[in-house]
Amino acid sequence: MRVYRLRVRDEYLEHIKSGRKKIEVRVAYPQLRGIQPGDKIIFNEQVPAVVTGVKRYETFRQVLREEPIEKIFPDEPSFERAVKRFHGMYPKWKENRYGVIAIKFKLAGEG
Repeated sequence: MRVYRLRVRDEYLEHIKSGRKKIEVRVAYPQLRGIQPGDKIIFNEQVPAVVTGVKRYETFRQVLREEPIEKIFPDEPSFERAVKRFHGMYPKWKENRYGVIAIKFKLAGEG
């Protein structure tokens, strides 16, 4: 079991704490490629979670087609607005070069 320390924006941290955000989507940087179920994530050095599933995708659009948007962005933007959010966080070249990873998780201590 490995421990990953991930930073998220404050509004997303609140969604994680409330249990509404269950999937963290990132560019699949080399340091994230080994993440697997059973590993721990500590969000913003304060919120512990356990990885329950990991899936690789080629693009953010592909993730949003296959995973429930409300578990990624609990404020439920439209498909196109969700794509724009990702492209606002990550340059398109990173998405093209590394691909995308969807990390499903539950808060530590959840059943």
